[in-house]
Amino acid sequence: MSFKDRSRIIFGDANLTRLEDTTICVAGLGGVGAAAAMDLVRCGVGRLAVIDFDAVQESNLNRLYFGYLDTVGLAKTAAFAAYARRVNPAIKVIEYSGLLRGAQIGDILPADCDYYLDCIDTLNSKVNLIGELVRHHYPFTSSMGTAGRLRPERLQVGSLWQVHHCSLAAKVRSRLRRLGIGEADAITCVWSDEPAVAPAAPEDGSIPGTIAGLGRVRAVQGSAPFVPQAAGHILASLAVRAMLES
Repeated sequence: MSFKDRSRIIFGDANLTRLEDTTICVAGLGGVGAAAAMDLVRCGVGRLAVIDFDAVQESNLNRLYFGYLDTVGLAKTAAFAAYARRVNPAIKVIEYSGLLRGAQIGDILPADCDYYLDCIDTLNSKVNLIGELVRHHYPFTSSMGTAGRLRPERLQVGSLWQVHHCSLAAKVRSRLRRLGIGEADAITCVWSDEPAVAPAAPEDGSIPGTIAGLGRVRAVQGSAPFVPQAAGHILASLAVRAMLES
């Protein structure tokens, strides 16, 4: 038997072959992106380009789909690739372990993908990525804030310009407008209208927003597996359906 046998009942042979010939880019392998990427593997997508600058940390294990103690310390891209091949040894994974920056994004983002999923939670990188995708008219779906939430049933799919109760979406909209991107540009996203629990201050006593070490100090977002992973499942479903309906 094959891992695709149950999928074949839903998709059919022709669509499974189509997915084998599909390349999807997943930017960001946190709670959302890890679930989306692994779903795409399990659906039989043949090639995945994955982008993430971070390594697996023990604090990720409460929500990271491929996060286990034996992956702590590994680059998320490498950890993902290893788990992807445990499902489908034939899958092709293109890894980029780095941070998407404005001036470099055009050189990093693969241009030959059939679909793109934005699962980044770093604001500047997220805006730079969306800007690049919009400018090149690449097909994509984006995720908005999932941290600090417990109710996956409050996730929705809709226009970025109509999202409410999401501070990340508000900041993304503001910065996109500075780039000349506005309501005329259709941007579909997965988002939640559930009010988020406020983040905690860093354990070392640093003040969020100040500069320390290699960058700006960020507050510590609370998380649970439910909403990030559910958002990832929705994103993967949207990507697969877009491929099969095109």
